[in-house]
Amino acid sequence: MSTRPLDELDLLIAQRVYAPLDRLRTRCRLYLALRGAVRLGLTVGGACLVQLLLDYFLRFSIDQRGALNAAITVLWSYVFYRTIAMPLLRPLADADLAAWVDRVNPALHNHLATAVQLAARRRAGRVSIDAESPQLIELVLKQACELADRHPFTDALDHGRARRRAIDLAVLAALSAAAPLLMPDAIGTWFSRNWLLQDRAWPQRTRITPDGFDEAGRRRLPRGEELEIIADVQGDMPASATLYWQTASGRGGRETMNLLGDTRLLAALGPLAEDVRFSIRGGDERTREYIVEAVDRPTVTNSVARIIPPAYTRLDVVELEHETVIEILKGGALEIDARVNKPLQSARLVGLSQPAEGAEVQLDADPRGQPMVKLRWDAPLSGAYRFDLLDQDGLSNRNPVRYTLKIVADQPPAVKLELRGVGEIITPQAVFPAVSESRDVYGLSGAKLLIQRADAAPLHVPAPGFEAGMRELQSEVAVDAAALGVKPAERLRIWAEATDFDPAGPNIGRSPALELRVVSRDEFGVEMARREIELRREMETLASGQRSVRETVVRLLGDLGDGQVPGSAESQRLLGLIRRQATHAGRIRSIAQRFEQILAEMQTSRTARPADERRMVDRLARPLRAIADTDLPAASDALAALRMQTDAQTRKSALQQQEQVLARLSAVLANMLEWEGFQEAVSLLEDLITEQSDVHSATLEAMRRRLRNILELDDSEEVAPATQPKP
Repeated sequence: MSTRPLDELDLLIAQRVYAPLDRLRTRCRLYLALRGAVRLGLTVGGACLVQLLLDYFLRFSIDQRGALNAAITVLWSYVFYRTIAMPLLRPLADADLAAWVDRVNPALHNHLATAVQLAARRRAGRVSIDAESPQLIELVLKQACELADRHPFTDALDHGRARRRAIDLAVLAALSAAAPLLMPDAIGTWFSRNWLLQDRAWPQRTRITPDGFDEAGRRRLPRGEELEIIADVQGDMPASATLYWQTASGRGGRETMNLLGDTRLLAALGPLAEDVRFSIRGGDERTREYIVEAVDRPTVTNSVARIIPPAYTRLDVVELEHETVIEILKGGALEIDARVNKPLQSARLVGLSQPAEGAEVQLDADPRGQPMVKLRWDAPLSGAYRFDLLDQDGLSNRNPVRYTLKIVADQPPAVKLELRGVGEIITPQAVFPAVSESRDVYGLSGAKLLIQRADAAPLHVPAPGFEAGMRELQSEVAVDAAALGVKPAERLRIWAEATDFDPAGPNIGRSPALELRVVSRDEFGVEMARREIELRREMETLASGQRSVRETVVRLLGDLGDGQVPGSAESQRLLGLIRRQATHAGRIRSIAQRFEQILAEMQTSRTARPADERRMVDRLARPLRAIADTDLPAASDALAALRMQTDAQTRKSALQQQEQVLARLSAVLANMLEWEGFQEAVSLLEDLITEQSDVHSATLEAMRRRLRNILELDDSEEVAPATQPKP
């Protein structure tokens, strides 16, 4: 095989075969492009018409229009690729065109396709002289050229269909050009809204525009607020308007809008609980879809308060979580970290009755990014306060958390004073302990005992064992009346004081002042005797009451037979007697304590003799306590046993216990009466001595008068008798 240079036959084939095939190829591509252009025009025109109608009736938002534009662009791009780009880019080989012409023109008897194949091989020098006859090939090629002259290749195309498609394309172009001229407002609005994505309204007689919505048709409203849609009407007022709504959860409905004034419409949808989408139809108006977003108002979700006590208290910082009533010691500071549910624009602390002067509020976030409000108030004031919050949407908080601050002043130390072993009177020889107890939560800075004699300046006695900063102190000071130099008829006032570290004070705590009257030993003895007589009278009353109990028990046992179980009435009477004896025990115990108090006062005033101590303790106080603590409870137990059974042993035990109580009470009363008799004898003797002193004084006076008369002396001259009779 070899490659041969071109000759006359090759030039003839190029003119008669290949050149017509090239013209056919060009015409085919033109017809294919024409068909694709018509399809593309129909697709684009139809899509734009659908877009126009949808936007006109549904009033798409900008994002919806942008999404539809993207879909249309994808559609026409696909159609362009399938109907124009692919056919034009698809290769049309000479052999394929020649075969197609042969099929269309049977008279060619496939000579054209054979000639193209042989010519291509001949041009490429791939003809084998041994296997193929050159003369036969040349003959075939010449015949093909002659047949090509008689049968034009372009006759294989459907020129009528091409003309129709050209007309279709021209009509589409004319409609596309005429539409803006015939409907400039509609087409201009459509192009501006959908392809330029401008918020331009459709031309119509009625326009309804809801108030309070942004360009995207959205409005944020607090959750729980009454949702009222108010719309302005421009142009013709429609006969009726309907609002169609649907919630995020799928609930939907429609509301007829009411006329509000002359050019406004109103629809009330109730409290807003979730997002709501709606559109309004009235007249020729079909509004776009609007969205009402349900948002939460800013609110405090959690708060932690830190109370910083004053430095002098030496206390740690106290943290309180979820507490809204906060007590702060005066001089302390307050910090509050309040977490909120959403980012804020501003926050401030507002007092309900007074301004929160000096409060510093700043916006912050915790480590997890949760928005929070931080408050620092170095000098908080009492009152009720709340955080006034404003979020990014301009919404403020409602029903805010209320913080009640109570500024508590540092209270003075609590001071108690007890004078042990004294009552209201003492003798000048009295010595007694003054026991003071001082307490302060934040520490004591001083403690002392003050003793004032009559109207003199008080004597300050430091509290023994005191150390600065102690929170509790109990001290005892021995008060010696003789060392103070008090005299009968004077008064002695004693009180205790303690101070704290409050820099605004310091606060001084005082115990109630205890006042003692100083009396002579005789007056003191008379007062003690009077108190003993009162106790004896009270004892006689109790003894009489106890005898009444014994007599009631005797009568009750007489009414009940031996072994008979008491009925409800008898049981109630026994219960009453038990309670009565319990009352007697308490009163007797109190009398014993008062006898002990009398003895303590006598010992304090140095008037108690050993016989007095033995009598008060061994013959009065101790027996009375035995009666109250042992005898009367045993008698009550015996009465309680009678409520269960009345056999001989139980009856005997109950009577014996009653008799024993009465016997011991009588013994104590006998001791009291014996002492009173002794006291009466002593008093009578004292009265005789006093009367004898009076007689002696009267005798001396009579003798002086007789001497003055005998000597005829003036009243101013004094005459003393030579001897004074002894009393």
